[in-house]
Amino acid sequence: MIRKHLPKAAFLLALALGACTRNTTLRVLQPAQMTLPEHITTVAIVDRSKPSNGWSNFLEGLISGEDIGQDRRSRQTAVDGLTNALTRTPRFQAKSTGIELAGSKSGGRMPPALEWAEIDKICRDYNTNAVVTIESFDSDNARSAHPYSETRKDKTGKKYTVTSYRSQQRTSVRIGWRLYDPKTKIILDEYVTDDFLERNGSGTTEKASLSNLPSQLDVTRDVAYNVGIEYGARIAPIYVNVSRAYYSKAKGFKDDMKKAARYLEDRDIEKAAIIWKRVIAIAGDKKKAAGRAAYNMAVASEINGNLPLALDWAQKSWNDYGNKKAREYINIIKARQNDARKVDAQMPGKKV
Repeated sequence: MIRKHLPKAAFLLALALGACTRNTTLRVLQPAQMTLPEHITTVAIVDRSKPSNGWSNFLEGLISGEDIGQDRRSRQTAVDGLTNALTRTPRFQAKSTGIELAGSKSGGRMPPALEWAEIDKICRDYNTNAVVTIESFDSDNARSAHPYSETRKDKTGKKYTVTSYRSQQRTSVRIGWRLYDPKTKIILDEYVTDDFLERNGSGTTEKASLSNLPSQLDVTRDVAYNVGIEYGARIAPIYVNVSRAYYSKAKGFKDDMKKAARYLEDRDIEKAAIIWKRVIAIAGDKKKAAGRAAYNMAVASEINGNLPLALDWAQKSWNDYGNKKAREYINIIKARQNDARKVDAQMPGKKV
């Protein structure tokens, strides 16, 4: 979906830091998985996954137990997810057209590409220079329930067995996408995203257990929305919020670290940095406290967008004071620097 190594690493780092920390968030521009030509500045979004054989699709829904209109509403939600992701990119403007075109007979297979004359018309009508289409859409819901037994005791201590049921629902959504560039007459991307979500329920009977599962339509729409966001992150750099842990305590500097933490919460980073630098200067043999303050300076520098300075402080925290958590943070900052270079390449002529 999104380049997941940064949020995951930061999450694991936050767990490792423990109870002496608090969390803050910052907004970062995450690189896309591919780089689009510079001339693409506006993109039209079209749903072309409507089944050309509606009756066949209707029968499939009856057999699978899907709600009537489930796929259609979920396709619309996928468009919403893509549109939402592309509102968070400075790379180009996205326009949701509301166009719904018929594709393959079932809607689940990629049909032949649209004619360039049709792509040209869409671009003229909506004043765009590229078209993103949902070319296929298929969802599947599988439900099952299984009994399990528990041994219990009554008030007299006599044992008895109770049988209950655990249920599971697996909802998968598979969407095919194309990205058309009418200027070069090239399909820049033809890609299939596939995602799923599992939900669990329980009950005293099989029927009750299954009825406690969430609505198939709601879950399908949730997955479709996420798949739309995933594709948006594939074709465009998008802003995402990431979490960073920082130290709010240090032995011998309890009040200082607490005060600096309040400043950081209020985004008064300059005042927080003054305190952390003072802790480092007077810590003496209290290397643990100095290492924590240096670590916090790395976080503050990253929030300010100064990645080289953030790396310097993280390396100081590890190399000079032995803060082991700073080693992982060093890797996070280096990964962010690499991503920043990719974003620069994907954002020609734009300052971010």
